[in-house]
Amino acid sequence: MNVFRLLGDVSHLVAIIILFLKIFRSKSCAGISGKSQVLFALVFTTRYLDLFTSFISIYNTVMKVVFLVLSYATVYLIYLRFRSSYDSESDTFRVEFLLVPVAGLSFLENYDFTPIEILWTFSIYLESVAILPQLFMITKTGEAESITTHYLFFLGLYRALYLANWVWRYHTEGFFDQIAVVSGVVQTIFYCDFFYLYVTKVLKGNSKLTLPMPV
Repeated sequence: MNVFRLLGDVSHLVAIIILFLKIFRSKSCAGISGKSQVLFALVFTTRYLDLFTSFISIYNTVMKVVFLVLSYATVYLIYLRFRSSYDSESDTFRVEFLLVPVAGLSFLENYDFTPIEILWTFSIYLESVAILPQLFMITKTGEAESITTHYLFFLGLYRALYLANWVWRYHTEGFFDQIAVVSGVVQTIFYCDFFYLYVTKVLKGNSKLTLPMPV
């Protein structure tokens, strides 16, 4: 554990908590992509199957359980508790265009051809693209509430910090996880334009992030 990994975990947790509290307190999931949240729940489910097979540390176990509980609680709020506020007409990204290639790639490129390892690899690949339905939804509507952009910012910050963590581990331990690093770079690239808009608009006090050319 190093400072980049710790801060990355904290940023990830903050992002999930921000989104959950936003929905729970406002009693609305307007502007939130339910499809992205289902994909993230699937990411955590397939990645944390080792909860039943191995123990690393109390910290590791607690964080995994918290991520699982919050992700499924968020999905519950979107599709059941506050379903009437869910904008399904704008959340139209075709997730099968993500799931099929990711599933195929996880069978072709992995470290060990076992069910647990393939599912772990699937989770890594899927996480790199799971945010696309949310970004597509923002592009389609042309705007996003500031609280939603805060969520996306911390989610992107988590990925950037994890990249720093991998660089640190490579220089100090000689450790390099090609699958995780490449997937992390791809995911971080998706946030680049958003980071620019976040800094130039949201941090200057705009209550909403509005795109120049809504689609």
